[in-house]
Amino acid sequence: MPMPLHQSAAAASDFERLAVAKSCHFCICIQLTTTTSLIMTTAADHVPTYPSVDYASFSDDQLDAFHTSPDLRLFSNINCPYGQRALWTALEVNAPFQVVEVSLANQPDSYGEKFNRYGTVPYLLDNGFAVYESAIVAQYLDAKFNQGRLHRKDDVQAATLVQLVIAQFEARPWYQYLRTGDEKAKEQGVEILKELETIFTVNAKAYRDQGPYLLGAELSSAEINLFPFFYRLDVLLGHYRKLEFLADFPALRAAFDAAKARKTFQQTIRTPEYLIQQFAPHFNPTP
Repeated sequence: MPMPLHQSAAAASDFERLAVAKSCHFCICIQLTTTTSLIMTTAADHVPTYPSVDYASFSDDQLDAFHTSPDLRLFSNINCPYGQRALWTALEVNAPFQVVEVSLANQPDSYGEKFNRYGTVPYLLDNGFAVYESAIVAQYLDAKFNQGRLHRKDDVQAATLVQLVIAQFEARPWYQYLRTGDEKAKEQGVEILKELETIFTVNAKAYRDQGPYLLGAELSSAEINLFPFFYRLDVLLGHYRKLEFLADFPALRAAFDAAKARKTFQQTIRTPEYLIQQFAPHFNPTP
């Protein structure tokens, strides 16, 4: 029988995962040249509360059987922000899923050969039907198990606001600043946050007295698409660049804090200490 992931001895670090360019689109933000100095830590900081099994614990026959199984399987990696999008959505919509945890540092060849030819996570297999890319996986889960409510399927104006937020966010400048201290990249990142704050306070003004999220009291796919990145940036910029990421953006901070308090969000993240430790070999704190 496959071994539950939380019983395995070690988990791949963020930087092990990022070192494999084909494994996650997140790699475009940070380029690595070596993995020899990576810190190996156990997965003690994250014990899954959902069904989770290590990909490597399945035999080839068991993997082949997934394609004819009626079950819903989410291939993901707990370190990946894109994977968090899909996992967070699955928990929010109460999907009956099993996570198959894929190492992106030492990705098995069979993953690309048998399942996701792009070599990325997340990847969803639903009764033999393949769904690729994090935003599409999240939308699929929301549509199938939640009547599309996170994407506001039945409210075209609200859906437009959600899509506007998603379209205006870009993580790349912030990761460039985090890695290099490039002030021009920081300025670009700040401009992105200013635009998002404007969408929250001007375009979505009608919702501001109803709750902290873009659309008031209810979470939407806007938060699910952005906040996996916000979480990592908030932790790492604060530690390594001594920057309070959302200090000048109260609407974004209120929404982010509300999302972080959700049990579903907390089930999908590594601790700040873990993130800081794993990034340590590659970033220098501001003197």
